[in-house]
Amino acid sequence: MKRQLLVTLLIICAASIAEAQQSARTAIEANVKQFIEAFNKGDAAAVANMYTMDARVLPPNGEMVEGRPNIQKFWQGAMSVGVKMVSLETVHVETQGNVAVEIGRYTSTMPGAGGTTTTDKGKYVVVWKREGESWKLAVDIFNTSIPTASATP
Repeated sequence: MKRQLLVTLLIICAASIAEAQQSARTAIEANVKQFIEAFNKGDAAAVANMYTMDARVLPPNGEMVEGRPNIQKFWQGAMSVGVKMVSLETVHVETQGNVAVEIGRYTSTMPGAGGTTTTDKGKYVVVWKREGESWKLAVDIFNTSIPTASATP
């Protein structure tokens, strides 16, 4: 009897964890969609408000950007030069209490020379923190998957 009760409790616990994982993933995917919409509207304030106050963005080939006001300036700079977020694809989400880690892929575009458009494809990792009922970006790192042109001797 005790063994059956223990097995039942373990099954309930596992189902509860799986449900929490799915719930977090659903909320994060909704936030990702909101991020793309705000970004493509050029609303750097709305994008920045998706981050915790002490968040960090770790862009490729640049210094770490710390704090929501600086993150807003960072994204405004990208928007000002014409960067558009074409897609963000959540590949994996794993939660542990009030923290979640999202791994994904992105595609963005920006104006190139002579009226052309340059496309960048890459990957990202975001650490999300739950604040109340909301998930906020706490750490955001991304980099291109496009190889750099190698110099020929």
